[in-house]
Amino acid sequence: MSGEHGGSDETTVGRSVGTDLSDLLDDTPGHAGLTGRVAAVVDGIAPVWRRRIGGGAVTGIGTVLIGIPLFHLFRHGATVDAIVGDTLPIIFGLILIAAGVWLGWMGDDDVAPLVTAFWVTVGLGLTGVVTLYFLALHVAHGHVVESPWFLVYDVSATGAMAGLLISRYDVRSRHRHRRLSQRERQLRAVFEGTLDALVITDDEGRYVAANPAAADLFGLSRSELVGEHIADFASESEEFGAQWEQFRAEGEARGEFELVRPDGETRIVAFAATANVLPGRHLSALRDVTEQIEHERELGQERARVEFLNRLLRHNVLNGMNLVLAKLDILDPALPDDRRDDLSVARHRSEEIVDLIQTARRLATDVSAEVDERSIRVSGPLIDAVESVRGTYPDATIECDLPADEVWVHADGMLETVFDHLLTNAVEHNDDVCVSVGVTVAPETVSITVADDGEGMPPARLAQLFEGEEFTHTRDWGGFGLSIVQALVQEYDGDVWADANEPSGTVFHVELPRSEGPDDA
Repeated sequence: MSGEHGGSDETTVGRSVGTDLSDLLDDTPGHAGLTGRVAAVVDGIAPVWRRRIGGGAVTGIGTVLIGIPLFHLFRHGATVDAIVGDTLPIIFGLILIAAGVWLGWMGDDDVAPLVTAFWVTVGLGLTGVVTLYFLALHVAHGHVVESPWFLVYDVSATGAMAGLLISRYDVRSRHRHRRLSQRERQLRAVFEGTLDALVITDDEGRYVAANPAAADLFGLSRSELVGEHIADFASESEEFGAQWEQFRAEGEARGEFELVRPDGETRIVAFAATANVLPGRHLSALRDVTEQIEHERELGQERARVEFLNRLLRHNVLNGMNLVLAKLDILDPALPDDRRDDLSVARHRSEEIVDLIQTARRLATDVSAEVDERSIRVSGPLIDAVESVRGTYPDATIECDLPADEVWVHADGMLETVFDHLLTNAVEHNDDVCVSVGVTVAPETVSITVADDGEGMPPARLAQLFEGEEFTHTRDWGGFGLSIVQALVQEYDGDVWADANEPSGTVFHVELPRSEGPDDA
């Protein structure tokens, strides 16, 4: 079998597709039915005229079959014997007239009328000629035949009906061929167009068909790949024989294997194989997962590094900072009053470092398994964040407007970190700033706004604050705290953005999904 598209063998209706898959994948048009080649001659005729010509011919033959006995009865008188003798041909004629009317003017099949007309005409003419031949022989031998022309008429009418029956078989054959052709085209489209590699093997494990994706995967042209054995591309560690027999016995197999290309490159390939899609033909879908496995290995290494960093922060840095805070508390009573400001600054910076470490630990911990169970009142972390920033920046004015009813959102205790970073970002970059915090409740979401009346930011910078993924900022403005805000809000399935405040300043918006509280549940 050639690996190139198409083939040289002609597909016919009567051929089995089970002996070689090249028959199934061959898109060379064939001729269906007993009159396939005759029908090919009239392919240029418009479908409506095919129906009219074919239906008219069948109707005309039926009319002739009825007209002859009626004319005889009119000329010679109607007798019981004459009527009984002409009943069957008249019935045949009526059937042909009905069939012709249906095919030509009521049906929607543009092939059946011409096919039916062909077979009815052939049946009528052939039986008539054969009958005349035998009558001539009888007369030549001195035999007397009564009413020879009516004998020819009766036999010809029977032949026309036989042609009608044959045409039904021929039309059904055409329809079967059409459906088969459609399935072949669909299979070819899938086989040739899919991005996954598809190969078909015989019982011995040799490739008999391959699509373009398979040729790319193996590093060969399809003509070179066809005829090769599966074992030719297996690594030395693969036990092909036992696995192949097990696959044929079970009928299907899935897994991964190492594919060794002719150039020596090794690829990891995932496969799903099905035995006997046709007798003696086995289909396998292959997908190169080398990059995916390498990516998973790198992710595993990255997770290990993150876990190491998490342990380092927890056991070393965080414990060390807690020790520093404890020592500062011990030193507090012994310090003179003129050095208490220095102690306060040291304690405040140490607490900030502890908060930052806890935030980093939180972001390094995978909590996605509990994402559906997280629910928290929005007022709690918001009030705590406001009070914390007020204590740190006593000169700033922070106004907070909370809803009268308790509102729960889809988040956890780290939500306070979001509000803390937004409030800190508003007050530390502006002098004598006034910050307004508001909460808007909608049926499905809760929106929290943090608006300041400071100097504000250019519109271009505002549009870029939360652009792209978190922790990908390469600018020297915007703050690492805003990256933490973006990461946490996205983890809560929420959204965060910023726009300009009027007449000056910036407004940060945090939109979070509403959640049912304990009372609602």
